Amino acid sequence: MTNVQLYFAFGVPTFTVLVGIVVGVLQSNHVLNQLNLRFTSLESTMNGRFSILEGRMNLFEQDMKTLVRVTNDLDVRLARLEERSAR
Repeated sequence: MTNVQLYFAFGVPTFTVLVGIVVGVLQSNHVLNQLNLRFTSLESTMNGRFSILEGRMNLFEQDMKTLVRVTNDLDVRLARLEERSAR
């Protein structure tokens, strides 16, 4: 076996493996970038949905405060009517 044959016998498979490793690393970086973009998109979507829910909860809280106030007013009126009817 000559030196050239020896170089081809060990060099070509080694070069092929190294190229495969480099391509794999580049692809994994690309995949990681895509995952990062997906998570960023998911995060912004979830933040938007939580903002909408927070707004709805604030409206619900205002409605409940109004309902409690009206209920207290009706309770006071009913107490006055009960006092009048007791006389």
